[in-house]
Amino acid sequence: MDSLIVNLRSDEQPDVSIQCDAIRMDGVICLVPEWVYSPDGRDRSPARLIRLLDLPMERVAGYRESYALNNPLPRSVLAGQVPVELDGKIEVVFVPLRFRVETPH
Repeated sequence: MDSLIVNLRSDEQPDVSIQCDAIRMDGVICLVPEWVYSPDGRDRSPARLIRLLDLPMERVAGYRESYALNNPLPRSVLAGQVPVELDGKIEVVFVPLRFRVETPH
């Protein structure tokens, strides 16, 4: 699984860009808007994944693999609510994944 960054804009503030963690799972880029940490802080799991099935995006140059969504995204999507107009383009999934928290060297 690749660790990525996706730059996006919300429909509420289309002139403001925000970065969201993402992973690539089964060839699909998935936003990770929220992480849940283990009690000892060593592991983390996505609270939910937002699978970007059919949204236009572009590759962005940077130190990590990054993408930018071409169109603003409703803020409700990050909370796990997919509006009817995005049905089939986005899917919210809850999967039991666990990642080791990276510590700086």
